[in-house]
Amino acid sequence: MIRSIIIDDERPSREALRNYLQEYCPDIEIVDDADSMKTGLMAIKRHLPDLVFLDIDMPNGNGFDLLRNLDRITFKIIFVTAHSEYAVKAFRFFATDYLLKPVDIDELMEAVAKVKMELQQGINNKNIEELLCFASKGKSDFNIIVIPDKKGFEVVQIQDILYCEADGYCTRFFLNDGKTRISSKNLKVYEEILEAGRFQRVHHSYIVNLNHVLGYHHDGTIALPGNHTVPLGNVYKKKFLEKFT
Repeated sequence: MIRSIIIDDERPSREALRNYLQEYCPDIEIVDDADSMKTGLMAIKRHLPDLVFLDIDMPNGNGFDLLRNLDRITFKIIFVTAHSEYAVKAFRFFATDYLLKPVDIDELMEAVAKVKMELQQGINNKNIEELLCFASKGKSDFNIIVIPDKKGFEVVQIQDILYCEADGYCTRFFLNDGKTRISSKNLKVYEEILEAGRFQRVHHSYIVNLNHVLGYHHDGTIALPGNHTVPLGNVYKKKFLEKFT
């Protein structure tokens, strides 16, 4: 069983999540719940859970503040948020599990299944540390992205990405050091989160970093460093060429 705590200042939200977990996630054991940062910290220290469902927006300190008050984060986290577009974007960049209120049952089951896999494989919380570091600096732009794979994840500098290629249901990242990384998430996910001014979809299977484009050839290919070329689809051609004219 995965010993879990729910931390949310709204009682109806806590009760709804508890009911969903009891009905649809039999591997979850709710050992406690809390309604604030203070009571949440006490519950974590008392029970030493495997997993915490953590609301972001709470009175007298948000979910990030709670985590910063811990010496070590020894548990998995599924963030819960009602509306923060910025927070959701950050969660996606740092490959962190999150749920939007009202909670969707399928998304809940998927997030719990991922946590169960990570616990079984002993995957650490480095992505949470990266997220907290980012949030503490109050940045508005993203310099790194966490790429999840079957073994865990890797942290990549966004400026080092040449292009992304669809690889079945996964995405392959080509970096300017000649290396590649494969994400377990599909290309559509990265089209949504990578900054539009720096990255652009140029083909149904490719997204390119516009800062690395070396040229365009009339055979329909885009030139990139390291002798890489990417096809430019007719649907995306006009928008791409407008960037350079």
